[in-house]
Amino acid sequence: MSETNPNAALIAHWKRVGPILQQIRRDELRRFDWDKNWVLVGSLLDLTVDRPSEPRTTSGLVELQRFMRRAFG
Repeated sequence: MSETNPNAALIAHWKRVGPILQQIRRDELRRFDWDKNWVLVGSLLDLTVDRPSEPRTTSGLVELQRFMRRAFG
């Protein structure tokens, strides 16, 4: 562990592993049988229909800044 950055080993690990995990995820999505799993896909799409939202009037940046200020001072 580094004296200046105790998380250096963790950061280095995720820099190595992150791209590998991204490739695995891409491969899984490519191999996904959409026709066989259409019920699952349909259920996920229905989640958006069952919970309609109000039209957005802002980009959300102000709300994000407010949240960050409360969370991190």
